[in-house]
Amino acid sequence: MKAAWKSDKGKVRENNEDSVLADAEKGIFLLADGMGGQRGGEVASDLAVRTAYELLRQATGRTDKGGMTRLLADALAAAHSTVFKKGMTVPGLAGMGTTLEMVVIKGAQAFVCHLGDSRVYLFRRESLRRITTDDNYAAYLMEYEHVAEEDLPPGAQHILTQVVGASDELVPEIHILELEEGDIIFLCSDGLTGMLADSDMENVLQRERDDLDKAAAALVDEANRRGGFDNVSVLLVRPDPPFSPPPPETLLLTAQGYQ
Repeated sequence: MKAAWKSDKGKVRENNEDSVLADAEKGIFLLADGMGGQRGGEVASDLAVRTAYELLRQATGRTDKGGMTRLLADALAAAHSTVFKKGMTVPGLAGMGTTLEMVVIKGAQAFVCHLGDSRVYLFRRESLRRITTDDNYAAYLMEYEHVAEEDLPPGAQHILTQVVGASDELVPEIHILELEEGDIIFLCSDGLTGMLADSDMENVLQRERDDLDKAAAALVDEANRRGGFDNVSVLLVRPDPPFSPPPPETLLLTAQGYQ
């Protein structure tokens, strides 16, 4: 399979607190957006990605498809514990945390685990579809309080309701995607989605879908052109398993939370 990524500190921030890891050989793809002041954010995202990757690297090959959702939940829990303990024991890192997106591809299926306000998308047949739901106050108000998007209070989208390493309890969002030939799985931090609408990102992927490196660079460059107010990271994956025709209109097989 082919993977391409780009991460940039943007035009305003002094440090890049995003972390990206792509292992195309093992089909493991991770993206995290840290927070915590000074160096806390970059430490949190790096720790989360490296901890989750090590568990996935060791176990993915011997885990059947039925066990993958539990493995992803375990990897998230391990990342959470590592970041939390580091924040509790190192001066200056207290309260640090991070988002975490994990995608593992096995055969013709992609297993997705999401927590925070970074996102995972699927680009299929010229259309971009968001797979994950943001864990922030804005999403909560729209989903549970039925507040219209135009009536959201200022800054609601920046208040996270779940954070790896800082929340008391995590309930990740987990999906299994049935893949089709030509699909592109797209992970990104909110430095991109805060600058570009889904339709803007879709246009870039339609234009550059045959060259993932160009697509990743174009997305980051466009976010910076529009202000680059945050770190921006993009990870694009084109799987190439032995595809079989999926049932009509099949995309999501499961979506389940784990505590």
